[in-house]
Amino acid sequence: MAALSLSFAAPLVSAPAARASSSRRGMSSVVRASVKDPVVSEVSIRRRPPNGLSMHNVGTENGSPGFAFKMEAINQNGERIENTDNKPRNILEEIVWSKDEELVRRKEKFPLELVRTSMVLAPPPRDFVGAIKEQFKATGQPALIAEVKKASPSKGVIQPNFDPVKIGKAYEAGGAACLSVLTDEKFFQGGFENLELIRSSGVTCPLLCKEFIVDAYQIYLARKYGADAILLIAAVLPNKDLMYFQKIAKSVGMASLIEVHTYEEMERVLKLDDIQLLGINNRDLGTFEVSLNVTVDLMAGPLGDEVRRRGITVVGESGIFTIDDVNVLQKAGVGCLLVGESLVKQDSPEIGIKKMYGRPL
Repeated sequence: MAALSLSFAAPLVSAPAARASSSRRGMSSVVRASVKDPVVSEVSIRRRPPNGLSMHNVGTENGSPGFAFKMEAINQNGERIENTDNKPRNILEEIVWSKDEELVRRKEKFPLELVRTSMVLAPPPRDFVGAIKEQFKATGQPALIAEVKKASPSKGVIQPNFDPVKIGKAYEAGGAACLSVLTDEKFFQGGFENLELIRSSGVTCPLLCKEFIVDAYQIYLARKYGADAILLIAAVLPNKDLMYFQKIAKSVGMASLIEVHTYEEMERVLKLDDIQLLGINNRDLGTFEVSLNVTVDLMAGPLGDEVRRRGITVVGESGIFTIDDVNVLQKAGVGCLLVGESLVKQDSPEIGIKKMYGRPL
C-alpha cells in the first residue's frame, strides 16, 4: 500500500489517496482513499462520496480558524489530480450527499429523542392511500397529488410569490386528493415547517413529505410536522432500507410512496411485500429528460401486469401538463398523478387543475 503523505501549504493540506486502483474505463492508475474494493450495488445513486469528503476542516470548533486538507488522487506520473470519483454524477446524487451534513446539524439542534417525544403533539395521521382511491372512484380519472414547491435545481425559482398555505388551499379548492410538500431547503427552498403551516391552516388533504430520505430520523421528523405519507426513492435506497423505512412509517401511521424510474428498479421493488403506492418518475434525474413513455412502457410489460394483479396504485410523476397527458397515463394504468411545476407556477392553481383534467371552470 502506498504511504499516506500530508503536505502543508498555507491553510490547505493535501492528503493524497491511499492506494492504486484502475478506473472502469481503462484509464491510468490513480491512488484512492478507499479501504476496500467497490461492490455491485442495487442502487444507482451512491449514498456518499466513495473516498470521504473532498474537503475536511480541522480544528475549527469554537470559532478557531483551524486548517483544511483536501483529498486528492495521484496519477502514474506522481502528479496530484482532483479525485473525480468524489464528484456527484448527477443532481440526485448531489442532493443525497448533502443530506449527511444537513442531518448532523438537525440532530444536534433537535435530537431524535426530542423529535419522537414531540410527535405526540402532532395531529393524527390521515388516510393518504384512502383519499387517492376514493377520488379515483368518484371521478373516474386519476387522483391528484398536487405539489407545493417554490423552486427546483433544474428550473430555479418556479413560484416567486411562494405562499405554501395559499397554494395548499388553492389546490384543495381545485380538487386535489392529497398534497406533496417539498421539505428540502438547499435545492428546493422548502422546509419541514411548511407541512405544519399547511396542516394548521385548515387544509384537510393528506400530506406527503417530499424529502430525500436516507435516515429514519427524517421519517420521524415528517410525522412530527404533520405528514401523512413519505417518499422513498429506489435509486437511492436498496430493498432492505425500503423495507425498514416502510415499517417505520407504518408504525407511526404513515403511508409510503416508493418511486422508480427504470425497469430494473421496478423489478426490484416489486419483490417487496405490502406495497400500496408505486410512483413512476418520467424524469431522468441524470439528464432531466422527461417522457411519458417511461410509464407507458413499464406498465405495458410483465411488471405492469404484476402491478395490476396485486392491486397496487401507480402514481405517474413528471411531465404532466394537459388532459392529453392525463389520458395517456390513465390508459397505461395509472391511478394517480403527482403534479408540481405545471400547477404551482400558475397564479390560480385551482383553475389550472380543472383545465388539466378537462373539467368545467
